[in-house]
This record gives sequence, structure tokens and C-alpha cells, in this order.
Amino acid sequence: MPAGDHDRVIGAGTALPYIGRVAQRAVVAAAFREPGHIVVLSGEAGVGKSSLVAVERAAAVTEVIEGSCLQLAGQALPLAALEQIFDAHGGWPAAADGAEQQSAEQRLRAVRVWADALAPSGSPTATTLVIDDLHWADETTCDFLVYLACTAARRRLSLVLTLRDDETPMVGRVQQAVDELTRLPGAQCVELQRLDRAETRELVAALAGDSDVDAWYEQTKGNPYLLGELVKDPGARRVKDVLLSRVRSLGPDAAGLIRLAAIFGLWVPDERLCRASELPPDRYGAAVREAVDVGVLVVEGADYAFRHSLMCDAVLSQLLPFERRRLHEQAARALSTDAADDVVTAAAVSLHWAAAGVNDEAADWSVRAARKARRLNAFAESWAHYQRALQVGRPDTDPEARLELVLEVAGTARLAGDPKAAAALLEQALGAGGIGRPARASALERLGCFLWEAGLTGRSRAAYAEAAATLDPEVTACHAQVWGAMARGAFIMAEFEEAVRSADRAIAAAREHGTTAVLADALTTRGTAGTFLGDRSAVDLLREGVRLARDVEDRVVLCRGYANLIVAYEFSGMPAEASVAALEGLRLLPEYGLELAVGAALACNAANMLIRRGHYARCEEVLAELLDGRIVQGQGLHLHLERAELHLAMGNTEAARASLAAASSLSETDEPTVVAALAAATAGIQAQVGDRDGCYRTVDGALRRLSSTEDRHSRVELLVIGLRNEADRSGAVAGRPDRETAARLDRLTAELDQLGLADPDDLNFAADLRTARNECARAGGTADAAEWAEAVALWRAADRPREEAYCLLREAECHVAARQRAKAAATATAAREIAERLGAAPILGDVDALLSRTRMVPAPAPRAPAEDRPYGLTDREYEVLALLGTGATNRQIARKLFISDRTVGVHVSRVLHKLQVANRAQAAAVAAKVAR
Repeated sequence: MPAGDHDRVIGAGTALPYIGRVAQRAVVAAAFREPGHIVVLSGEAGVGKSSLVAVERAAAVTEVIEGSCLQLAGQALPLAALEQIFDAHGGWPAAADGAEQQSAEQRLRAVRVWADALAPSGSPTATTLVIDDLHWADETTCDFLVYLACTAARRRLSLVLTLRDDETPMVGRVQQAVDELTRLPGAQCVELQRLDRAETRELVAALAGDSDVDAWYEQTKGNPYLLGELVKDPGARRVKDVLLSRVRSLGPDAAGLIRLAAIFGLWVPDERLCRASELPPDRYGAAVREAVDVGVLVVEGADYAFRHSLMCDAVLSQLLPFERRRLHEQAARALSTDAADDVVTAAAVSLHWAAAGVNDEAADWSVRAARKARRLNAFAESWAHYQRALQVGRPDTDPEARLELVLEVAGTARLAGDPKAAAALLEQALGAGGIGRPARASALERLGCFLWEAGLTGRSRAAYAEAAATLDPEVTACHAQVWGAMARGAFIMAEFEEAVRSADRAIAAAREHGTTAVLADALTTRGTAGTFLGDRSAVDLLREGVRLARDVEDRVVLCRGYANLIVAYEFSGMPAEASVAALEGLRLLPEYGLELAVGAALACNAANMLIRRGHYARCEEVLAELLDGRIVQGQGLHLHLERAELHLAMGNTEAARASLAAASSLSETDEPTVVAALAAATAGIQAQVGDRDGCYRTVDGALRRLSSTEDRHSRVELLVIGLRNEADRSGAVAGRPDRETAARLDRLTAELDQLGLADPDDLNFAADLRTARNECARAGGTADAAEWAEAVALWRAADRPREEAYCLLREAECHVAARQRAKAAATATAAREIAERLGAAPILGDVDALLSRTRMVPAPAPRAPAEDRPYGLTDREYEVLALLGTGATNRQIARKLFISDRTVGVHVSRVLHKLQVANRAQAAAVAAKVAR
């Protein structure tokens, strides 16, 4: 291609033709032609990234939006690119509900609001977003760009991002963002290299005709920008001389103005540069004109920009320390008088004052920037500004005023994902004297929250206790908050009676003095703890908490309410309601995300309900959406435990092991539910691979850690695993146990006896308890088909199909032992049908092995019902209802259906609940209409 036919990139002073890069240009051109392209354009400074974008932008078909990440005084200027983007669109979009939000899940909501303002879903206009110098990006900008890229197709959006990958080190979040972006479907990472000798010869010919190309190549190493600058000063012998050749031709006023402009950064508004220069208007105008004429600065609207960042860097490198301080002070004063109400200006003023050595002013402006960033839900950037303020500012002489600021800073640190730093700051501030009791109590409550989120549960509860002891006798809103926090801590540590006591006090105080959020949270704790203690009416308190939480701005309360509602329904014998709550909770997740601990807890509980109901494929989809391609921390790691349980149920031991490894850092926590979940997953894997001793040790160790808690559900679930392991160790025909086997069984059955009797309404506990006792009998060779049939009925009533199938398998084995082959075949067939429908490979394999070993033929499938059962009744419940319609007693129903009286009682309770009737007589009236 002849030199004259090349596209030309026009800059002040010299027009540079764009040489080569045909394939790279095609990739970038596509992003300006149609939506759906993600392009990361990387290379060293001066290699032509911005020039390539400028060439292809000229022919853009899409609407183009541009922004640049900036640095000042060697530091990134947070949110600069977003400020430019939204300033061009009339300012930052308002929060979804118009209110300032101060919780971590709001950050995700804010990102979505921004994305919708920039490129709404289904927009008729295709848009290309160009972000320059991504290496200077902050965390919030990275999150925003990744979110946009993930939703680019439905927004009819393309992204073009330029990135320096030479001497400028990328911070961890930027590198992570680049990795996330380039993994997306259709994304391309385009790396620009320097020109080779042939391309250099072509460019030199276009710029200067015949010349010593080899010398030019050796001097610039094929860097296009340096080649262009060398045209201005062919005699230069060093790179720095090439970059500064234009600057050295300037007069004193213009040279001083250029040094001041470099202090502002890559670009500066005309008004600010004029004010900071302190030159009379005529001299200022002449100096600016001179700098533009020689091509050091270029005009961009009402701003001036350096022709290239390399030239700006070269000017800065020539400044002496005293010159830097003086120029930064000039810039700070000019920006301070401007007093623009935006986060980037406040951050810039702070950096300028700090570079000028005026620390108090730097601290004040850092606090301003922090507060503005926090209002935008940019918590990481706000936390960084606050840290700078604390580092350079003088401590406040008033301890309570200092504590108030530290609470503000610590709260932001927690929202930014650093609760340990938040706790350390607050502990230091509380060490000072002169703090009144109310202020101290409130701060201690916050300290307890931060310590808990940092995993320091012992220190957290000590802080809560100290807060309670510090409270004044007269009850206030602070009392409600402190008592509510104590209740929450006791509940999480499975101290349910203490949780109820503290929650009752919190509810009473909150109803009179507290906020709706505190009341809703306390009701959630009280309702769930009461449910775990067998108080079924406590569910109503939990429902009230969830209802109130819907009107609370801090949506963490609603997420926690749903997470607890799922579990409370499940352990109150209401599996259908638990599933409904789980699905409602899952619908919240796209809005509130996993960034907050309760969001992850809600996701875990919802996933667990899907596993319990046997919806394995749906659970796989949910967990893949929540985990794949993401880095989760804290409570989000629990999702890996749910995935491990799912893999175990489906027989994928290696995948279960990988998921368990992903959650390994949870082993440091002492929360009972976490201890139990880790042990259950570990023991399950050990049992599947035949590590009997390892499985026993895991169960035994977890039971000892849980022995002082009131968490009966976790303990009985572990006992089922442990006793099943011992029964499997004994083999198909159990004989007299040896001394070691007897000791293990005695240990586990002693734990079982401590759990007490089952609550008929708590179907899950009753079913686990029955199954554990059956496993104990199986290990001793005394298994009974009727007892396994009772377990089957309990699991069926609890809507736990995998457990139902397992117990059917064991019932079939008992029938085989009793030589009742017809019953064995029918029961085994029922187990196989459930296992096959679920995809529960281990149970399916065991059933097939039983059928093969005994040479039984599967029983024919039962005739499908003519119509769906009314009121959501199961087949067994429908049979019970029909008998209720005849006036039969529980004992008569039990004899008719060959089940125990206790199982009949469970079914009758479920039927009354589903029919929404108060007694058996009302149920009989319904039966007369629907049961035939």
C-alpha cells in the first residue's frame, strides 16, 4: 500500500500515517460497526493503541462514548473515567429508589443503574464504549466494565479498552478484570507490538523521505510515537531528548505553563490552568498559544491535553522536588477555589495538597472525596480516601469526635470487604478515654459486628457483652440494637434459648424506640430460634420480620429474613412452603448479589432446598450461575459446600472433593452450622471411597465440637452418616461386632440417645432420627422392614426423595432377608424409579446391584393417576384423607395402610395443613367432596 494511502492520525505539528496492523484494525473496526464485541488493546506506551482506536472511530457506525482512567502524582485518580462518562450524560444516575444507600449489596444495584443509564437493555441504538488507560482503573470502574461486558449483548454494546502493559504495574483488580474480560465469549485481547524494520522504513519514508532508517530504528526500537517525534529533532541522541525537543523550544512563560499542566495530569481544563498559572490574561494567552503551536499541547474542546502521555511523563521527570511542591500547591489552590462538587475533583485536590506537603488540607479533602465516593457506593475507593485522611491528618483532640469519624471510616472498610481492618480501627479508637457510655455502647456493638464478619467470633461476642454492660438503665434505640446483635450471635452459635431471651428484649425495645430494620432483624432471630426449639408459633414472628423487611432500605435484613424463613419452614414440617420461600429468595439474588454475607446465606439455603427436593439439574444451574467464573469469599464459600453435597448425591466424588477444597478456608471458623457442613461433606466423600476409619474420625470430631450446642439437626444428620458408615463396614450380613466396632457403635448411639425424642411436626428431625436408629440396627444385624418403611413414610412426608429412595432400598433388603420377594421387588423398583429420576447414581447403583444379586425382576410400574391429587396431596396423604372421610381413627388407618400410628399422625397433620382446616371433622367434610 503506498504511503499516501495510509490512514493518517492528525496531531498538532505532525500528521502520522498509520502503518500496518491490518488484523488488529479489523478487530477494533468491528467494535465500532456492531454491538457485542469486547476488545482489550494492549501494548507499551507510544506503540499506537490510541491512534488505532482514533483511526477506526472515525468510521464508527455505533454511538461512541469515551472516558479515560487518569493518574495524578503517580497515583490513580479513582472514578475518573466514570466521572467523564456520566458528566457527558448529565451527571451520575440517581439511586434506584432515590435514597442514599449504605450497604454492600447496593453497590451491585448501583452498577446496574449506571449500566442502564449508559446502555439500557434492548436499546435501539448500538453503542461503543471506549476506555483509555485501563491500567489506572480503580476497583469500581473494573467492576462496572466487567458487568457491562457480561451484559453487552442485550445492551447492544461493544467495549474497546486500551491498556499499557510495559513499565506501569497493574494492580491486582485490574489484572483480574482483564482476565475476566478476556474469558468472555467473543472477547479478544489484541496486543500491539513495535514496528519491525520494514514497517519503520515505510513510516520514515512517509515522514521524512529518504533517511538513515537503520539509525532511526536503533534509536526508537520501532516505537511509532518516538519515530514521529524524531522528525522534529533528527539530531537527538537520547529518548528523553526526543520527547523534550518540542518543550525546549518554548519561552519561559510557555515552559512554566507546560510544567504546571503536567502537574495536573494528561489533560487540564483551560479555566483551571489559567487560574493556577497566576499569569495575566495576555501573557497566559500567549503562553498557551505557543505550547499549542509547537505541538506540546493539543486543544480538546475546553481542555488542553498533552499530545502523548510519554511527553507529560518526560516533563514531570525534569522537575526538581521544590518545583513539584510549589506547582502542586498552585494546582491545589486553583482546584479548591473551583470547589466542583464531584468525587474526582475532591480526590485531585487531596493528592495535590499531599504532594505539596500540606497534610491537614490533604486530610480534609480526602474525607470529602471519601464521603462522595461512598454516596456513589464506591466503597473500595471511599475506604482508600479515608485511609489517606487518617494517615496524614492530625488526630482530633475530642475523643468522641474522633470516634465518630472512625465509625464512619470503619463502616466503609467493612463495606469494602475488610472487616478486620474496620475492627482494628475501632478497637484503637475505643482505647482512648473520655468517651461517654451511650457512644461507647454503640461503638462496641459495631465492633462486635466487624469482628464477627472477620471470623473472630469469640472476640465479637465479648464486644457485644461489653456493649450490653455499658448501656444506661433507661432503654433506648441503642439497647434494641445491642440486644438484637447479641441474639443474632447466640443464634448463629446454636444457643437458641439465649437467642430467644435476647431477641425478646430487643423486640420490646425496638417496638418502642428502635428502627424498623432493627425490629425486623430481631423478629427474624426470635422466630427462627423459637422454631428450632419446637415453638411452631414462632414462625409467625419470622413472617412478621420478613414483611417488615420489605420496607427497609437496608436490604440485608430482607435477605437474612428469607434465608431463615427457608430453614424455619423446613424444620417445621412445611417442605412445600420452604421450597416456595427458596424460589422467592433466588429471585432476590440477581438484584442483591452475593457480595454480602446474608446474600450468600440466602443462596446456600435456597440451593440446599433444591437438593433436598431432588431438583439436581436446577441446583446445578443455580450453582454454576453463582460460582463459575467468579471469585467468592467469606459466606460465599458455603456455596462450594452445597455443590459438594450435590456432587455426592449424584455420585461424582472427585467433583465433590474439588468443591470441598474450594471451601477449605472455612475450616478455621467455629460456627456450628459450618463445622457440621464441612464434616458432612468430608465424611460423605470418605464413605463413598470406602475410607471407613476416616469417616468415623470426621463424624466423631464434629460431634465433639457440637456437643455443647443446641443444634440437634446438624448432630443427627452427622449421626446418620456415621452409623451408615458403620453398617456399611459390617457388610450385608452383620455378625457379632468386635471390641472396636462395639466401641464405635456405643459412642454413636450414646450421642443419639442425648438428642431426645422427635417432635412430630419436625419431619426432618424425626426422619433422621428414625433413619439413624435403623442404621444402628443394620450395623447390629437386626434391621427391620417395618422400621425402614416408617422412615420411608417420614421422608416422603418431608418431601426428601433421595432419602426416601435410600430407605426403600434398605426396606427391600429386609424383605429379601425375610424371603418376601414380591415385596422386595416392588420396594426396590420404587427406590430405583426415584433414584433414576433424580440422577442419584450411588443409590441407583446399589439398587441395581441388589436386583442383580437376588435375580429379582423389577415390579411393573404402577398405573398413573387419572388426575392430579387435589391440594397438593401426595398419594399416601390422599389415602389417609379418604380414610378420614370414613371416620377412621389413627390406629384403624395404620392397620389399613400397614404403617405405624406415629406415621399416621404425621400424615394427618400434613393433610390438615394442606387443606387449611382445623380438625379431623372438617377434613372429613372435604374428603366427602374430593376423595373417592
